[in-house]
Order: sequence, then C-alpha cells, then structure tokens
Amino acid sequence: MKRNTLTVMAVLLWLTAFGNAFAQTSGKADYMADCARCHGVDGKGSVAAMREVKGYVSVDLTQLSKANGGVFPHQEVYGAIDGRKRFPAHFVGDMPTWGLKYQQPDRALPPGTEQEVTRRISAVVSYIESIQQK
Repeated sequence: MKRNTLTVMAVLLWLTAFGNAFAQTSGKADYMADCARCHGVDGKGSVAAMREVKGYVSVDLTQLSKANGGVFPHQEVYGAIDGRKRFPAHFVGDMPTWGLKYQQPDRALPPGTEQEVTRRISAVVSYIESIQQK
C-alpha cells in the first residue's frame, strides 16, 4: 500500500513539474509570437519601431510587480491580455483582444475552447510573471 501511494505521489509531482515547464514554454512561445513585437523580446517595451506609432505607450512588463507593491497583479494582467471584459473608456491603447483571437473565430469552435483560451492566457501571464525584476 505504501509503495502505491509513493508511486502515485511521484507521478503527481512529475506531472506538476512537467505541466509548469510546459506552461512556461508555451507561454513564452505565445509571448514571443503575439506580444514581443510591441513589448519587446525582453518585456521592457523599448521597441524602436513602435515608438514611431502615434499613440503607442511603452509598457515595461518587467516592472509590474514593483509597481504593485512587490505583488504580481495576476488578475489585471490576465484581464489586459484577454480583453473581452475591457471597457474601452478605461483602457489606454490598442492592445489586441487575445481572448477573441485565441478562440480562432474563423473555425467551428470545438468543445473546450474556453479552457484552451484560459490555458494560453494563463501561460502568458505566468511567463510575464517569470520576467519580473526587483
């Protein structure tokens, strides 16, 4: 009985570690594909080509925790990326609504699509949290 319990615990720990590594990898991949062109590969928001765009506001994503009293603002970052509940009057800039883009509206939506949107946005949020500087 103890051996089975230890085996189950070891498998669960491995899955947790692998799942976290996968989330960071997929979050980084989505960040690089979808976010880096505006926020920079390093997350500091210093993209020279974007400074030429009228209305562009540089956001240093590596300083979000510091600007929030040392606590990473998960929900705010998630909401900014998702964008589907964003009030245009309360939002500065033309941040894409990734929650809609990740749904792939040009195809028939399979069951579980919302879980996939949540997974992808959460992975990007985790990646952004991982690049925080003190």
